Amino acid sequence: DAAALLHEFLSVVTATLPIAKAVVSTQSTGVLQWILQPNMGPAQAEEMMRQHLVENLGAKLIHNHHKNEPEIWHIECETYTAMQNVSALSGKSFQLIHSTEEATLSFAFSDQGGIIVAERSFDTILTKLGDSYQPNKMTRIMAMGKKYEIADFTVKVGSVQLGTSASFRCMVLEIEYRPSCYFKDAAALLHEFLSVVTATLPIAIPETLNHFADSITGLYQLSDTIKQYVKIFSDCRRAVANSMGHGGNF
Repeated sequence: DAAALLHEFLSVVTATLPIAKAVVSTQSTGVLQWILQPNMGPAQAEEMMRQHLVENLGAKLIHNHHKNEPEIWHIECETYTAMQNVSALSGKSFQLIHSTEEATLSFAFSDQGGIIVAERSFDTILTKLGDSYQPNKMTRIMAMGKKYEIADFTVKVGSVQLGTSASFRCMVLEIEYRPSCYFKDAAALLHEFLSVVTATLPIAIPETLNHFADSITGLYQLSDTIKQYVKIFSDCRRAVANSMGHGGNF
C-alpha cells in the first residue's frame, strides 16, 4: 500500500540521515476548524476571538521580545506527487509539512496515514528527486496567526490560506495543555477548556480528538498535532475541488 511504499522509498533515499518514525512526545493538543459565516472575514473573526480570549477569559497575547511585536506562528503543507514515468510510484503522493514550532524538523505524511519525522536536511534530499516526485504549488496550504496564554493553556488562532494566490479558506484554533503529554490524563481538561473557548462560536469539537496518543504508552506525540492539521488542510482542498466540479482534491 502507499504507506508501506513511502516508508520503503524514504528508507532508501534517507539512509544516511537521522530519520525515524514520529516518537517524540509533546503537550496534549487539540486543533479545530472554524468555518466563517459568509458575512464575516478573517480579520473580523480574529478580532472577535482576541476579545473573547483577552477580555472574557483573561488571556495574554504572547510577544516576540526580540522584535517587540506579537509572536507569529505558521504551519505549511505541500503535496508531492510521483511522476508518471516512475511506474513503481504511480499515483502515490505525500504531504510535506513544516512548522515554526518545530523549526528543525520536517514531517512527511502518506496518503494512507503513515507519518515520518525527519531533520530538515530531509528537504535537501527532496530537491534532488525531481525525476521521482514533484511538488504541486497549487495545493500548497498554510495556517498562520498569533498565540495567547491562559494559565496552563496555549491558544493559537490563525487563518488558513490555499494556493499561490493565498486565498482564505477557514480559521483554525489550536489549544495546547502544557502540563501533560499523557493524553488520557489531559483529555477531560482539554475538552472542558475547548468548550469554554468555543462556547459562543459555531466550532465543533471533533470526535477524533479522543483517538490520539500512542495506544501503548499513552503519550501524545508531535505527529498527532500534524495529523489534525493535515485533516483540516485536506478538508479545505476537497471543498475547493468540489466547488470546481473535480470531485476530489485538486
